[in-house]
Amino acid sequence: MEILTFPNELLRRTSKDVDILNNAEKEEIKKLVPEMKELMYEANGVGLAAPQVGIAKRFFIIDVEQQIERDEEGNVCSRTPGELHVFINPKIYDTEGSTVCEEGCLSVPGVYEEVKRFSKLTVDYYDLDFEKKTMVAEGFMAVVIQHENDHLDGKLFIDKLPVVKRTVIKNRIIKGKAF
Repeated sequence: MEILTFPNELLRRTSKDVDILNNAEKEEIKKLVPEMKELMYEANGVGLAAPQVGIAKRFFIIDVEQQIERDEEGNVCSRTPGELHVFINPKIYDTEGSTVCEEGCLSVPGVYEEVKRFSKLTVDYYDLDFEKKTMVAEGFMAVVIQHENDHLDGKLFIDKLPVVKRTVIKNRIIKGKAF
């Protein structure tokens, strides 16, 4: 399993709902989540969506509570995982307010830009036990949920940037120029 990076076309697919009545599909998700979790932590991410690893299904994982310690050069020297949240077939509604937050993405390495998002939201989803849940999220958690949910619709955070900035970034990535 590997993280796909822009401009890989698989990142632009719209994902299909997970069939929560299909036991084989549920078991497959349960096997994928631990692999995705390890991959996310190895890449120093706080979230990872199924499309980022080539799976066109509507689920993602998030750990915004992890504690990361870095050395003087900024390299990760230790990580303490927080609570891993699994969102299967998420539906976002009751959005409120706005916030601007610097975002990066494991599928767009080296690029960090400010993006405007809702500051509060409600999301219905299934957890890894396939129990229906509702979460009211604010602040950073709300931002990360929106970011990961965008992947399920084939969108990247750079798509939310002004046209000129987005075009420059995409062209630099396609031409292989480092950030």
